[in-house]
Parts: sequence; structure tokens; C-alpha cells
Amino acid sequence: MIERLQSPGFARTALWASALVLIAGVVAFVTVRIGNDDAKPAAVPVNTVDDGTAFDPGASTTPPKESDVPKEAREVAGEFILAAAGREDLQKAWELAHPTLKRDCGCTKKEWMTGNINVQYYPTDGLQGAAFTVNEVGAGHVVLEVLLTPKKGSEVPQTAFYIGLRKLNGKWLVDYWAPQSAVPVPQQP
Repeated sequence: MIERLQSPGFARTALWASALVLIAGVVAFVTVRIGNDDAKPAAVPVNTVDDGTAFDPGASTTPPKESDVPKEAREVAGEFILAAAGREDLQKAWELAHPTLKRDCGCTKKEWMTGNINVQYYPTDGLQGAAFTVNEVGAGHVVLEVLLTPKKGSEVPQTAFYIGLRKLNGKWLVDYWAPQSAVPVPQQP
């Protein structure tokens, strides 16, 4: 068997096979990278929300306003902040959590009820107030930036969070909660 692998005929066959594979690879590369100049540009994807409603995130050119956010979504956001971030009512937080948030938690309801959840804690017992700005509004989808302000004299810093809500079966649920973090960009010396 080894004699066959070392024969000049096998070496020539292996050389030709390697050359053909190389040529096929070059042709495939050139076709993908250079070819199809007359192809149409890709269409903007249209997303669908959980209730099947389609929306195009790039369709609106005007920034969303507070009045664009459904009242029910604002109320759910407020309830969720107290229940989940403040750990005041974890049962209610579970009920207001979208299946996506529960999946991302990777925890069972029993584990959720311990408070060890993927919602960053913020003490709401000393909360002076909350203000929000609207980042995104679509059919069945809202993203808000919420600024939580503690009472004067509190050692807890004022903190901004992003909260995302999706409508599922006619009910607004929270599918995202994360602190807003800004990385300062240094000025050039």
C-alpha cells in the first residue's frame, strides 16, 4: 500500500486534484466577491412583533414622543420597575416579564422568586421619582430610557436604565432591562 502512495502516478494524480480544488476555490471566491454587480440592493427587513403585526424600524424619520407610548405600556414599565428592580413583588414581576426576559434569565419561576434574576437591582424604597425618554416606538414594541432619582441625601446614585416592552396577546410585557452605560471618550491631548 505504501508503495502505491509513493508512486509517480499517484503523485501526479494528487497534484492535478489539488490544482482543480484550488481553481474551484478561486472561481468561487471571485464570483462571490466581485460578481453580481447588477444585483438589486437588499430589501430593508420588516420585523414582526409577537402578535404578528409587521413594522419597519426605519420607516419613521421623526423621533418618537412620550405621547406615542401607549398608556398601558408606561404603566407596566412603572409596575415592573417597582416589582422587579426594587424586588418589592417578585410574583408580579414574573407576571409582567415577557417570555424572552424569562428565557434570558435562564431560571425557573422558583429561582426567580429568590430575587437572583437578570434585572439589575435598584432600591425603590428611597425613590424620589422617575423620568423617561422614548427611544423606540413601533407596533407592539416600545423602548424607553428611564432615569431613576433617589431622595436627597441618599447614597444611591441617580441611574438610567433601558426598558423594552412588547405586546403579547394584547398585554404589554417587559422583555428587556439593562442599565444605560456610557463610556467617556477622552479628548485628544
